[in-house]
Amino acid sequence: MSKRVLWLYLTLALCSLRAVDIIVLGQAPAEWDAAPQGTALGQEALNYFSNEPIPLDQGRILLDSRIRYQHSAQQGLQADQAFTWRTRVGYETPRYYGFYGLGEFENTWAMNLSDYQSNPPANGRKVIRDPRNNQLNRLFLGYSGYNSEFKGGRQTIAFDNHRFVSPTYWRQNDRTLDAVWVNTEAVKDLWLSYVYNWQVNTPSGVYAEPVFLSRLISRNHFVNVHYEGLPVGQLGAYFYYLDLGGNASGQLGSATTSGLFYEGELAVDNHWSVPVRVEYAFQVDNSASGAQYGNFWENYWHVTAGAKYRKYLLQLGFENLGGNGTRGLQIPIGAKHKFDGWAGVFSVTPPGGLRDYYLQWNAPLPYAFECFGGLHYFTNAQDGTTFGKEIDIGLSRHFSENLSALLEFAYYDGQDGASILYGANVTQVWVSMHFHL
Repeated sequence: MSKRVLWLYLTLALCSLRAVDIIVLGQAPAEWDAAPQGTALGQEALNYFSNEPIPLDQGRILLDSRIRYQHSAQQGLQADQAFTWRTRVGYETPRYYGFYGLGEFENTWAMNLSDYQSNPPANGRKVIRDPRNNQLNRLFLGYSGYNSEFKGGRQTIAFDNHRFVSPTYWRQNDRTLDAVWVNTEAVKDLWLSYVYNWQVNTPSGVYAEPVFLSRLISRNHFVNVHYEGLPVGQLGAYFYYLDLGGNASGQLGSATTSGLFYEGELAVDNHWSVPVRVEYAFQVDNSASGAQYGNFWENYWHVTAGAKYRKYLLQLGFENLGGNGTRGLQIPIGAKHKFDGWAGVFSVTPPGGLRDYYLQWNAPLPYAFECFGGLHYFTNAQDGTTFGKEIDIGLSRHFSENLSALLEFAYYDGQDGASILYGANVTQVWVSMHFHL
């Protein structure tokens, strides 16, 4: 078949597709539309504003409060304990022809701040990264309509499973981004998202010194695409260009990461299913990467497969973060606690990379309790030497839609002969109460 004939067939095929078959714009925004609903208690509080000229009761009250105790100990360092209470208060307006706004203030009260080290340098102590903080946590204007959304301002942004871009909800202070975020589902079976981010506000808080621990002046570009037209699951692709500034931390984290993944849950019968996720990415240097790291190409693999019965889950996983001996694949604005073990040993990927072989579980218990956790075996991705083993166990209970409690324990058993960073034993304990509207 000649090229001309092939192009003719392709042209006829494209012309046969009507725009209505692939473009799904949805409805035009109403004059007034309610914000996403919070809890029943939050909606009840909004009823006090039901007689106002502007329908404030169609907005959403934001109140999120968590009080927490953390014990942190590492072999060779002084153990620390932290009592912290984080509260966020804000309001999201109703939609007016699709336009809306959100503002939220955050306070973290470090009740025993003088008794623990909340930010580097460690000074011979185990750092607990929950400093005192008072800040404007979120403030943005948005538009929602025609199956698309726009947000501009300070906001929390997460993609996919939170691995590469996440607010790190585990810490008392969120990581927020000063950014423009556009996403659309106007193309059938496709979700497209783009972010330009000019400042990263870190969980270290506004009082951290030096200033780059608090915020990073950035020129970051994020592109994320999901295809949901498969019989089971979805395909995803992403491109993250990170320029985190010229300081040492920024040069280590600045790089370009591109990846693909498939995620789905294969049903066996009405109760049993098999959740699966397969992901590959690579990270390369860009113009903002530190010259001391040279040119690099580091591979990322993550494969999980499990068995799920109702709400019970048992899952095996393998994650590889490549390294060349000088620099490991870095995840400076992604989630760590969820992936690299709760003990927090691998907050920075080792120069030779990291491999994590793990088993995770989740099981509901009587009286509304839930048990979850994991076992990890960590090795150097470059030469296979053992870093250590870890066990994580958590217990949670929801007392109501608004109130919950959490207990977590982590113990990392470092391998004898490994460096002080990865060979020391680490113990972490958290007890917290969480209330939200």
